[in-house]
Order: sequence, then structure tokens, then C-alpha cells
Amino acid sequence: MSIQSIPIARVGLLLSGQITASQVDSTQAQLLAVEEQLSTGKSINAPSDNPSNAAVAIQLQKTLDLRQGYLTNLQTGQSQLSEVDSTLGNLTDLLQQAQNIASSSVGSDVTQQQRQANAAVVKTLYHQALSIANTQFNGSYIFGGDKSNAQPFVSTPGGVQFVGSSTVLANTDDPSTNLAFMVDGSQVFGAVSSRVQGSVNLSPNLTALTRISDLGGATNTGVRPGCIVLSNGTVTKTVDLSGADTIGDVVNAINAAGVGGITASITGQGLTLTGAAGDNISVQDKTGTTAADLGILDPGGSGVGNPLVGSSTQPRVTPLTPISALNGGAGIDTTHGLKITNGAQSAVVTFGSATNVQDLLNAINGSGTSVTAQINAAGTGIDILNPTQGSQLTIAENGGTTAADLGLRSFSPTTPLSQLNDGKGVNIATSGGDFQITRTDGTSFNVALSGAKTVQDVINDINTASGGVGVNASFSTSGNSIVLTDSAGGAGTLTVTQINNSTAAGDLGLTTPAIGNTITGADASPVTADGIFSHLNDLINSLNSGDTTGITNAAEGLTADQNRVIGIHGQVGAQVQEMQSRQSEMQNENTATQSLLSQLTDTDFASAASKFQTLQTSLQATLMASGKSLNQSLLDFLQ
Repeated sequence: MSIQSIPIARVGLLLSGQITASQVDSTQAQLLAVEEQLSTGKSINAPSDNPSNAAVAIQLQKTLDLRQGYLTNLQTGQSQLSEVDSTLGNLTDLLQQAQNIASSSVGSDVTQQQRQANAAVVKTLYHQALSIANTQFNGSYIFGGDKSNAQPFVSTPGGVQFVGSSTVLANTDDPSTNLAFMVDGSQVFGAVSSRVQGSVNLSPNLTALTRISDLGGATNTGVRPGCIVLSNGTVTKTVDLSGADTIGDVVNAINAAGVGGITASITGQGLTLTGAAGDNISVQDKTGTTAADLGILDPGGSGVGNPLVGSSTQPRVTPLTPISALNGGAGIDTTHGLKITNGAQSAVVTFGSATNVQDLLNAINGSGTSVTAQINAAGTGIDILNPTQGSQLTIAENGGTTAADLGLRSFSPTTPLSQLNDGKGVNIATSGGDFQITRTDGTSFNVALSGAKTVQDVINDINTASGGVGVNASFSTSGNSIVLTDSAGGAGTLTVTQINNSTAAGDLGLTTPAIGNTITGADASPVTADGIFSHLNDLINSLNSGDTTGITNAAEGLTADQNRVIGIHGQVGAQVQEMQSRQSEMQNENTATQSLLSQLTDTDFASAASKFQTLQTSLQATLMASGKSLNQSLLDFLQ
């Protein structure tokens, strides 16, 4: 930014022109840069304008862009959770209204006509609750989990079924935090709270394909593959099992080591090492606890000529577990199958073509009974869930032992009395007999259940009751019930009558009418999916039938539902507040970062305008001075 001085010495026109052109180009370039700063408002329009500041600015802009993504996620999540928050508030009000109706319907001054009118109101609430359960926000069902594109609750002949997902969606709200913006609809409405929980540890035997990761381990801490030291008393080698994926890999690695005559084989749930007559087999851990985990740790040796029999590796049940390996290799009864009844849906499921546990699960889940069979979390057995509120689930034998083999019979001789009737148990008389059995010949005897704890105890009490000859109690081989068979040979009717204010006979399902000389009792242990829809439906039915006890029980269930919803509502409110707080913090951070970025890249208009004016004046002066000097001739110089 200099003005060309009048030359005091003879300078060639070419050189003078080049100098002038260079000065003009430089000034014009600076003017162009300042003009760009003034027009764009940015002091850095290309990294070359200020390389050091440009590098910092690029990093700051990346930070702002990343935070903007997080901020968008927070805003979206807050909007979704705010809708959930509002919806849960509406649901709480609905449940309170239903409870108020129940409370006002149990008095002695309430007529049956009034109860039926209240039932019509509760039926409206039922449909409102279903509408709330299928609430949409921005095109997604807020209680559908990661299946939010379809209604999570659908009406079925048996009630309302949850077909959504319990896996809720979450957004990344900072580099280390994912916050859910949904709640589990099954928890809110109590959709899948009931199940027939497998009561048998299916403890499968090992196979060559059993994965190491599917073992509980001899020490119940899993199996951590590493190196073991194998010896026959003379030859000692290290066997590397760190790359073993299956039990077959372990067996192959030990056999390939060639330590004397030692060979490994699978026996039941563990490994057995067998050697030659002179081998004294010992196994130690070289790294980690692999030998101990596999149950073959024996530093002292098994003794010359003796095999080393390992302890159980506790294999877990997996989808690929062969059915023949279940129950310690005994398998299950695959011929008869089991009988599943869920409300109006019923099916006999057989497993004759099933080869592994996944085939078994598929057969149950495809039975058309709307149940869900799954391996339990511990990997020890199978559970069957009833996702349909309002329906009762029973699992019975179909003449064999399939349900018992799987531990899935919902009512059996081993069932505790305390678990019957949805956990209400059996009401036993404080003294004296609980019910009277009248034989077909007209004679009768009393049965007392004061010490009974299980269904089998009840059967035993009937069969050993004083004067009870002529009636035999047993448990059905097909279906779920206590069966009374009369052999008195009379012309009368076999009956069971409750006495001493005990309701035990009814609670045990023994008040059903006899057919011929047999009473086949009712299933006293159906699994009911409790929840909002189930309790509302119970309230409707109890109001219509005038059952005040049923009304009270339904109200208690609705109270539990409301308390659960209130708890979830509180959690959602806290999540909304957390998201609001995070947004505020992030916006403050963005403001500070934007201010720093502005200092680095925004134009100082006062300074730029002043610089522009100076450069413009300099350019004009250079052009004027150059014009005069370049127009001079030799005569001008001589003068």
C-alpha cells in the first residue's frame, strides 16, 4: 500500500511499468479482499485468509454442528415425552373415575339397575383406555416401543393383547448419554405381567457344538478360555484353549496335544479325561482359570490308571440346544405334547418334528393361542407369557408328561395352595372339616385340610379321610383338575358340599357337577394377565352381575394400576425436566462457542471500512503519479 515516488534517476519505461503494475495489482487485491469482507460480513472467506484462525474456526464450527444435532435430539425427545406425560395424566384421571364408580356401587342402597348403568359408563372408560393406549404423536404410537408404526394394543376375542415392543427408543443427547423418549407400554398398562414360569431346570447335556459362551462354568462364573497344563506324570504340555469356541474345540485341542495316552470326551454335562494304564492325569491352569471353569482342575493327579472325571460345566439352554439333550440327556415327551388354552383359544402342541429348543418355541408361538414362549433370563428353562389382558391361560398335559418335563404345567399336584386362584389361595376352615363328600350310595364323609400345603396334600387328605372308602381322588392326566371317582355303586349323585364357612371346595374347583360317577374339577390355577384392561373388564362384569366382592377386587386392581401409572408418570416428568435442563446448558455452551467463532471470523466493519478508504486513496494516488512519470520523454529529462 505505497504511492510510487517520482523517480530521481533515469529508469527504463519497462521496469517502471512493471513496478507500477505490481503495486496496482497488490492494492487491487487488498481492495477486493476488504470488499469481500464487507459484503459477506466474514473476515475469513478462505483458509488462506488466516490459516491459524481458520483451523480453529473449522473445529469450532464442527462442535457447533455436533451440538446442534444433540440439541435437535433433545427437542424431539422432549416433545415426545411431553406427549407421554400428558397422556399418562389423562390415564390416571380415567383410572380414578373408574375407582370412584366402583366405590359408589358396593353399598346396600345401590340398586342393580344403578350398577348396570355404571357398567355402561365403565365400558366407555374401557374404550377410552384402549384409545389412550394407542395414542399417536407425529405419526408414531407412543406406547409401541421400537414397533411404533403399528397399534401396540389390539382387541381380541379374549380381551386386549399387547403386540408392541418393550424395547423403547432413545436418542443420543451427548457423546456419552442416550436418553429414552418413550416408555414401555406393557409396563404402563400391565400387558405381559403374567406368565407360566418354567419350574424345571432343564439342565441340558453337553454336545460337541455347545458354545463356550453358553456355559455357566463349574465355578458358576462362566468359562474364560486360556491355557492349561496337561500332564500324564511323565510328559507335560501346555494346551492353548484361548481360541476355543465350542466344547468340541476343547476336546480336539486336548486330544491333539498327544500327552501320553490321554484323550478327552464329553460325559453328560462335563468332560472326562482318560489315559493309558500308566498315566497319572493332572491338569493345572497356566493362565487364567480355564481348567477350573471347565471342571477339570486337578493339580495332584487322578492316580495312575484312573480317569479324571470333570464336574458339571452347567450348560445353559439356548435356541440351538437339542431337545434330546434336555433334562440331563433324558429329553422330554415329544409324542403327547401339551394343551394350551388362552381364553377362547385352545390348541394341542406336539413336538414330534422338533429337533432343538428353537423348534419347540416356534411350535408354541405358532399355536394360534396368542402366547409367547421364551427361554428365561437365566438360561435354565422356558417361560410362557400371556400378553392378552382379560383371558386366562392354562397349560395342561395331553395324556403324557410333556408339560411336566418342561416344568410348564400351570396346575399340578405340586402346586402350592397359596398360588391358586390368582394368588388368593384356598380358604381353609379354622377348625373341623372343609367340605363334605356324598357318595352315590347316599353316605358321606368330611375332609379337613388344616395341614395341606400343596394340591397333592389335598388329594392325600381326601384319600385318607375317615370314612372315605369308596371315593378316590387323583389328578387328571389330561387337563388340569382334581378328579373324584366314586366306586360305591349307588344310584345317587356324587356331590361335594362346603361346610364350616370354608370355601376350600370351590377354591379347589371341586364344586362342579358330577358326570356319571366322576367329578372332574375346574382348573383352580389359571394364569390371568392382570392390568388396566383386565381390571376394567372385571369391574364391568361384576357390576352387571351384582357381585360386590368382584367389584371390590376390581377396584383394588385398578388402585394398583393407578399407583403404577403414577410412578411411571413421575419418572417421565423427571426425564422431561432433565431434557429441558440439558437443552438450556447446551444452548448456553453454543452461545459461548458462537461468540468465540464470531470473534475469529466476523468482519470488524469500522476497521474494514477505514482500510477500504485508505486502499482506495492509495490506488488513486499511485495511478496519478504513475501516469505522470510514465508519460515523460527524454526531452523532459534533459530539461
